[in-house]
Amino acid sequence: MKKRKRGLLAVTGVLTLSLLAGCSSGGQANDGSAGDKGQAVQKEVEISYWRPQASGPEDDFYVRRVDEFNKAYQGKIKLKMEPITRGNSFAYEDKINAAVASHTLPDVVSMDGPNVANYAASNIIIPLDEYYTKDDLNDFVPSIIQQGTYKGKFYAAGLAESSVVLFYNKKIMKQYGIEPPTNIKDAWTWDQWYDVMKKTAHNDVFGTNMINDKGEWMTYAFEQMWISAGTDIVNKEGTKAQGWVNSDKGLEAASFLQKLAKEKLFNIDPKPTEFEEGKAATKLGGPWNIPGFKNYPDLEWGITYFPRKADGIVTSPSGSWAIGVSTDSKHPKEAAEVVKWMTNKDSSAQLAKAISMPASRKSAYDSLPEYNELPLRVIKEQVTTVSHARPVTPAYPVLTQKFAEALTDIMMGADVKESLDNVASAYDDEYQRNFSN
Repeated sequence: MKKRKRGLLAVTGVLTLSLLAGCSSGGQANDGSAGDKGQAVQKEVEISYWRPQASGPEDDFYVRRVDEFNKAYQGKIKLKMEPITRGNSFAYEDKINAAVASHTLPDVVSMDGPNVANYAASNIIIPLDEYYTKDDLNDFVPSIIQQGTYKGKFYAAGLAESSVVLFYNKKIMKQYGIEPPTNIKDAWTWDQWYDVMKKTAHNDVFGTNMINDKGEWMTYAFEQMWISAGTDIVNKEGTKAQGWVNSDKGLEAASFLQKLAKEKLFNIDPKPTEFEEGKAATKLGGPWNIPGFKNYPDLEWGITYFPRKADGIVTSPSGSWAIGVSTDSKHPKEAAEVVKWMTNKDSSAQLAKAISMPASRKSAYDSLPEYNELPLRVIKEQVTTVSHARPVTPAYPVLTQKFAEALTDIMMGADVKESLDNVASAYDDEYQRNFSN
């Protein structure tokens, strides 16, 4: 067994994304014992599963699906789920760290999507490729496969997905004669979005609301601008940031964001309900925002696509909580059955309905007809066709921290190149020091 690296799980929280994911298959326990007549008697295998504590419909979903699993696999596999209270933002990860050190991890473990590579490189989880058919893997939306794959092997599956779209205030758009795109090929370019902001930023109304927080959100949302520009914040292998985050195309993306800030087209410290209260004409946000819109009956809202660079690709953020099988599991085959069950079509569709997030399975949309029409069609199109996961690298915790700090500084007027050069240096040093071998 590979030696586990230590101190690598200083993970970061992702918006409001406490999500996991789903697919199923029948399995056999591989333990047996001799019965009274010399025949093998199958022994029920107990599988342990940790996940972060959720609330309301999300917790109800997990309890229900675990109960259904135990009924379906009665006499073969018994699943015991333990929700871990998140007393602070890292309480769950602290428990994982302690279990790593003592080799007492559960059979099935939850992890935040961008930390899959960290868990894989640290030998905390095992590859799952042998447990999935090609057709089964192809049913996941592409970003879930990207998120769960490290060095060519698939380690973790996400049940739900996420996305960032551009919400807009219909009354304000009508006031200025603006028609937001309803076809993905017509997604607004950065310049077109800028023009919309300039037209609508009047009378204490900002052109957009785009700051969810100054931490993980900055990477989750704005990395896509680097991708649309034809680059990324690290290379494809995740081994190098120099020449990527601070490339000419990267400088262009950061400079555009700085221009919006200098012209005060968005509020760098917005009130959480700025858009809902009609104080912003547009908003970069996600499906998690939608349930709260009902609390603002005067708000008439629509959805259009994540803005793209004029000569660049349409893209959008993605990412979810995922589950995998730990290296401490003595029953990986049975544990994999749990992962597959919690990440199957039915689980994906049920969780999507419970938490108002897009499904991670293409086939799940067969039972989610609301995603076939506007406004939710925009989310489905992005998730199933153009979404990109955050960089798959074991050094992601350092990358996201440094990138978020730099982007915040840039929005507040710092030198663009110097700020991005610092990100590249810090990341490359971290990768070389801990992950280059």
